[in-house]
Amino acid sequence: MKALLRRLAATTARTIFAIYGLWSLFRRPRLDLPLPASSIRRVLVIRLDLMGDAVFSAPAVEAVARHFPNAEIDVLALPYTAPLVRAIPVVHHVYELDVNAYRRLLGLGRLGALFRTVQALRKRDYDLVISLSRLVGGIFAGLSGGRWRAGAAQETYWGCYNLPSPGRRYAPGQHEVDYCLALVGWVAEQVLGTQWGGPESPERGIPVLSATRFFGATAVELGQSPYVVVVPGASNGTAKQWPIVYWAELADRLGAECGVEVTLCGGNEERGLAEAFKSLAKRPVRDLIGQTSVSELARIVAGAAVVVAGDTGPLHLAVSLGRPTVGIYGATDPVNTGPLGDRSRVLRAGLACSPCYDLRSPAECKLPDRSVACMWKVSPAEVYAAVATVLKDREAFAGGASLVEAV
Repeated sequence: MKALLRRLAATTARTIFAIYGLWSLFRRPRLDLPLPASSIRRVLVIRLDLMGDAVFSAPAVEAVARHFPNAEIDVLALPYTAPLVRAIPVVHHVYELDVNAYRRLLGLGRLGALFRTVQALRKRDYDLVISLSRLVGGIFAGLSGGRWRAGAAQETYWGCYNLPSPGRRYAPGQHEVDYCLALVGWVAEQVLGTQWGGPESPERGIPVLSATRFFGATAVELGQSPYVVVVPGASNGTAKQWPIVYWAELADRLGAECGVEVTLCGGNEERGLAEAFKSLAKRPVRDLIGQTSVSELARIVAGAAVVVAGDTGPLHLAVSLGRPTVGIYGATDPVNTGPLGDRSRVLRAGLACSPCYDLRSPAECKLPDRSVACMWKVSPAEVYAAVATVLKDREAFAGGASLVEAV
């Protein structure tokens, strides 16, 4: 019954947006392209995805500002990622909407917020709307009423975009940063008739954010000893999670042999992992799981000597804050979502069955026994060796200590 209702809802949505697309052609006739850059005064970028996706979008948002220098750039984002988006200097205004709330029946009680947000977007009368998200991004691009609405046509309903880009995410095996940059570059070519330098240009790197400038100057008191941030959980699939018994073994060894404090970070939904971690670990750890906002998490991450995590938002946040990282990958492909930069290391087993995550459903193990072998094959000894190498670098220790004092 649930599958039938989902198909019925999808068919209804396709029909509605197809009619909307046709209607919008008559309501707002397309202008001949190319246009002068000065005619694009208001641009909306849509990114209604996870924390890591928001970080990966920063280079593309800054590229929008370079292509359309006269435009005010607004962003539609989730409430919990909004502080990260506001940290991008070129952003004029951030609209917050928790679209995940409407996946449940209780979301019907929050329809007022949805209608008010759509009304505010339409009132801005955007010259250009660029969606970096998938299905839901296309829907809000259509609802925004923008004159030109651009995004990957294969990832949403027909009619949402009147400037549909070819292809879909990850089809060429590209990183999310490169995909977002390529989409913005393609849109600029269509709208302005200019040539774009491509993802190999200097704009590819994730901008390094200042914790004090963008996330406030109030310190999160963690002491003056070097500390390692460990993130045992991961959103959107259990196959992204390294075994909790391995995390506990790693923490014990780091404390005993490297003399660093271990700080657990993550969302409130990962409280169970925190309790399991502490029951297995032989040494005390600082448990901040579920106790920090995104801004507080940024200040904590900014002071870390190294951040160790799977493919999850805090790992990519750490990269954006210029901290060394060690990423543990299995179901997800580091080619698509790996941490960028020369201070990042990725560990993975490289089994024949991995990576297997394709964005169509949460990252869950597809083996018959659901064993998540790709994660179990990455040993605590391997991860310890990678982290210890970073900790031996005096620059990492000095950087961690000075950042703790600064934030």
